Amino acid sequence: MDISKAEVRLAFVETKAGKVSLRLRVIYKRDSRRYAIPIKEGVFLTRDDFEKLSRCFGGNYGKSAERIRLIYDSILPYINKARAIIDHLPSFSFDAFSEKFHQQEQEVENFDKTDLLLAISRKAEAMRKQGRVGNASAYEAAGRSLARYISSLSKDDRQDLGLAPLPKKAVSPVITLTYKEVTSELLADYEGWMKRYGKSPQSPLGKPSPASSTTIGIYLRHVRSLFNDAIDEGIIAKDVYPFGKKRYVIPAGKNTKKALDKADIDKIMAYECAPGMEQRSRDLWVFSYYSNGMNFADILHLRWKDIDKKNNKIVFIRKKTARTRKADQLKIQARLFDESWAIIKRWKNTDTKVDAFVFPFLEEAMDPIRQRAVIRQIIKITNKHMANIAQEVGVEGDVKTYAARHSFATILLRSEAPIAFISQSLGHANIATTEAYLGSFDDEQTKKYLDNLL
Repeated sequence: MDISKAEVRLAFVETKAGKVSLRLRVIYKRDSRRYAIPIKEGVFLTRDDFEKLSRCFGGNYGKSAERIRLIYDSILPYINKARAIIDHLPSFSFDAFSEKFHQQEQEVENFDKTDLLLAISRKAEAMRKQGRVGNASAYEAAGRSLARYISSLSKDDRQDLGLAPLPKKAVSPVITLTYKEVTSELLADYEGWMKRYGKSPQSPLGKPSPASSTTIGIYLRHVRSLFNDAIDEGIIAKDVYPFGKKRYVIPAGKNTKKALDKADIDKIMAYECAPGMEQRSRDLWVFSYYSNGMNFADILHLRWKDIDKKNNKIVFIRKKTARTRKADQLKIQARLFDESWAIIKRWKNTDTKVDAFVFPFLEEAMDPIRQRAVIRQIIKITNKHMANIAQEVGVEGDVKTYAARHSFATILLRSEAPIAFISQSLGHANIATTEAYLGSFDDEQTKKYLDNLL
């Protein structure tokens, strides 16, 4: 360790009950101080959890449980903040560090607005506080990827891309990336790096592998969103914007067909399930299909007040957009078929108060991290059993949970329903989004249309 530069590590304090309280340990010239890291109420850590978090801190996620990954992502902004403070202090002292580290959030937010990586951490932290755990994790994944890329650059690479040289004495320098440094040339180089090394290894001895165009596109759309925010807030000038024609164009992911045809849907419907998880998995998949392709997160968040028994329908706002378009929240109406009611009856919550969940998988006491973990587990189980069902009935297409949504949209299109109606049913704000969901027409329908030419 270079004792001339302060370093940040993870530490813990063990309570009498055997639980662990996380700390950031800042080390400088063989002296150190510990600083508390806030963890969401109700999340308890053990010493084993700390060891797994430490491996994440060292850049090795390995096969860490989703819970550990989410906890690490939630503390990452504090780690980045500590490193950035150390890097920007003219001369390090624990008093100066403590003053900066304990500043109010608004002051911290103004600490260094020009750093894109810090902006990603702040955006993710804000989303996590709003309960948007999935979006927060996606931004954090983009931030980690960019940090890995910047760390991989040689001295000559940095010079060619117009990046500032690293401090000569730094053993493990703080990774920074300002908006002005993110040029179209750097983004093109990052895309090339992602196509070779973008997927980090799952074990210490593993090697990075190529990332898909879809992943690259997702990460860079998050970066573009932050640029738009920074321009709107006056942090950077418009001429710094590196995206668009004659600049850098984000690659489009491959739109793999995910829709099943009606014959395959009928096979799934007719299959006689074994009681238990197989029945539940098929039921939830079918409920999604019948309910406008409802996302599983929305199904599990349904409350009794969302069900209009008199008019035989569900009225809900998508969880994904509930916090993003407050002035224009799209209410989706889905018809309740006889089979939909049968599924509700088989799996309904015993608590039928208007504010209670319809299905008994989530609990009010769960924080967003726990809720997301439960949803992902149910999706995983559903996908496993749906794959087995597909094999039994001879369905070769994609039968994962999202296939129910794509199939709903595509089958409506093939029945000549207007795209505007399909878009409204899916809860999309524009038709262009809907078009990305729609599978190709089958051979019979294609022939029907082409026969009109004769």
